[in-house]
Amino acid sequence: MSANPSAAFARELVASLAARGVEDFVLCPGSRSGPIAHALADAGGDSPPLGAPRVNLHVRIDERAAAFLALGIARGRAVTGSPRPVAIVTTSGTAVGNLMPAVMEAHHAGVPLVLLTADRPGELRGVGANQTTDQVGIFGTFVRWSADAVAPRDGDAPGRAAGLAYRAVAVALGDPARDDMTGTPGPVHLDLEFRDPLGADGGVWHDPPAVDPTPSLGSRTVAHEPAPPALPGVERGVVIAGDGAGEAARAVAEAHGWPLLAEPTSGARAGDACVAGYLPLLRSPEGQALADQVHQVVVIGRPTLTRPVQQLIARAPALYVAAHGARWREAPRHADRVLRSVPASWSARDDGQLELGDSAWLARWHAASAAVTEEERPWGKRAIARTFLASLSPRSIALLGSSGPIRAVDAIAPAWAPEEAPVLLANRGLAGIDGTVSTAVGLALAAGQPVAALMGDVTFLHDVGGLLVGPREHRPRLRIVVVNDGGGTIFAGLEHSQADARNVERVFTTPHGADLGSLCAGYGVGHTVVRGADALSRALAAPPVGIEVVEARLR
Repeated sequence: MSANPSAAFARELVASLAARGVEDFVLCPGSRSGPIAHALADAGGDSPPLGAPRVNLHVRIDERAAAFLALGIARGRAVTGSPRPVAIVTTSGTAVGNLMPAVMEAHHAGVPLVLLTADRPGELRGVGANQTTDQVGIFGTFVRWSADAVAPRDGDAPGRAAGLAYRAVAVALGDPARDDMTGTPGPVHLDLEFRDPLGADGGVWHDPPAVDPTPSLGSRTVAHEPAPPALPGVERGVVIAGDGAGEAARAVAEAHGWPLLAEPTSGARAGDACVAGYLPLLRSPEGQALADQVHQVVVIGRPTLTRPVQQLIARAPALYVAAHGARWREAPRHADRVLRSVPASWSARDDGQLELGDSAWLARWHAASAAVTEEERPWGKRAIARTFLASLSPRSIALLGSSGPIRAVDAIAPAWAPEEAPVLLANRGLAGIDGTVSTAVGLALAAGQPVAALMGDVTFLHDVGGLLVGPREHRPRLRIVVVNDGGGTIFAGLEHSQADARNVERVFTTPHGADLGSLCAGYGVGHTVVRGADALSRALAAPPVGIEVVEARLR
C-alpha cells in the first residue's frame, strides 16, 4: 500500500483513462492537482516507469488557452480518423472557471473532453480555506455528466478511480442508443478532492483494475425508432449542408438532383450538385425567385453562417433535419422530421429519379449562380481568402476563424472535386472567437502534419497567449494567416453600423493599434508581413517550420 493515497488514486486514474483510449493530457500547473501532475510527469516523460502507460503530455500555464488546446487536439484526433477524448487537468479555484468557454464550445460542437479539476477535501469547503470555491457542478448543463470524487484515504480498495475513468470516457464519447444529452459526445467533469500529502511518493504503477463494463449512466434508454422512410420525391428540393454535415449531404443532393448549398466547414462542398456561389445568388433577385419556388428543404449538419440560408430554412414548406450538430434535437420547430443521423434511404435512388445532369431544377440554380457576380478588390478579405485556399492541397487541414474569415471563404470557395477538397474546420458550436489560436495549435499537434489557419486580427489578439509553447513542449507545424484590418470590421455589415461613426468605432470596431510582429517576437514565433496577394502566395508556398504568423495587412 502506498504511503500516499492521493498519489495512488492519481496513478490509477491516469492508467485507467489511458486504458480507455485517452492518449492526450493537457496539464496546467498547480499544487492541489499535484498528485495527477506527478503521475502525468511519469507517464508523459521520455522513459515512463515500469507499468506506467505512455501518454502525450502537453503543459500550458493558461487554463483558458489550455482548454482550447485540448479541444483542438480532440478535433484533430477525430479528423484523422481516431476520435477519442482529451483530458485537461487544473488546480482548484479560478483555474476551473477559466475552462468554461471551451467547455461551452465542446458541448455545442460535440467534442469529447474529460475535465479533471482538483479540489480541497470536504472539511475545507465553506470555511474560508484559500483557493476554495464551489466547483461541484460548476459547468451545469454544459457537461454530459459530472461527479464529485471524495478524497482518497488510507486503506481504500483499488477500483474507484478506474470506475470513474470508465464512466467518464463512455459518456464523453456518447451512447447513440440514448435520447438525451448523454447520447452525444461532449465534455464530462470529474471534480477530484485531494487531501495532503500532495507530493510524489515513488509508488508502483499497477494494471488498471477491472470494472463493470456496463455502468448505469443515470438516464433513460429509449427504444430504437423504426427505419425512417425515404424523402418525398419532390422536384424542387434543396439540401443545406451546415457545419459537420459530411459527405452524406452531397450524396442526398446528388441522388435527388437537388442543389446543394454547403458551408465551408460542412465537409460537403464538392461535386456537381454543389452551388458554390449560393450566397451571392440568394442575395440577388434571381436567387430570391428560386428560393420562393422551393418545395422542400433538407438540412444536414448545423448551418449558422448567413441570414439568407436561415431565411430559406424558416420559410421552407417542408423541412427535414438530420445530424443537426451535437445537440441534434435543437432544430427549427417547424421541422417535419428530425433525426440524429442521415438515413441511408435519403440517398437511395429509385427508377423514377432523374440522373444528376438531367435535373432542370439543378440546372436553373447553376445557371442563375453563374450569372451573379460580385466585385472583388485585388487586395481585401476575399482576395486573402482566395489566396489562402489556393495554397491548400487535397486533404490539407485548415482552421478558419469564426468571424470574418469564414464568411469570406464562404463567399468565394469553389465546389471542389470530392477527391481534391481540403478539410476545413472552425469552432462553430457557439461561433465565438475564443481560443482560436490554441485550437489551431491543438489541431496541428494531433494531425501530425502541417496545418494552416486563417483568422482576423481581433481573433488573434483574443488568444495570442496560445502562441506560448514552452521549450520542453512539442511545437507543431502551424502557419497562421492573420487578416489585419485594424479591428472588428465585421460589424460594418450589421445594423450597428448605422449608428454614430465614432461610437461604432469605439464600442464595436475596437481599433487596437497592436504591433503583431513584436508580440510574435516575444513568443519566439516567426512573423512575416505581406501587403498583396502575390506576396501572400509566396509566403504560403513552403510548408511551415514550427509556428509561423503571416500578417496580411490591409491598412
